[in-house]
Amino acid sequence: MRGKRRVVELTTEEVKAQIASTEEQITKLTDELKTLKLQKKNLSKDLVAAEKKEAAVKEEQSMKDLAKLLREKGLSVEDVRNMLDKELK
Repeated sequence: MRGKRRVVELTTEEVKAQIASTEEQITKLTDELKTLKLQKKNLSKDLVAAEKKEAAVKEEQSMKDLAKLLREKGLSVEDVRNMLDKELK
């Protein structure tokens, strides 16, 4: 037995029109995909920049907190250095 034969109920013009429509959709979706990939790339860059900015803000806040603590305890930067030097020896 031979394989099943495909039964087509459309005219050649209808099939050609559907092929053209499908090609148009492929082109449109391909363009959309390119746009989305570019958007993703730009958002990834934005994410890196945002993470760096947040890290810098956090670091700055840590330094402010440390400075406040040193003032509260009456310690100078030199006092802290001396303590750290003693710890490292």
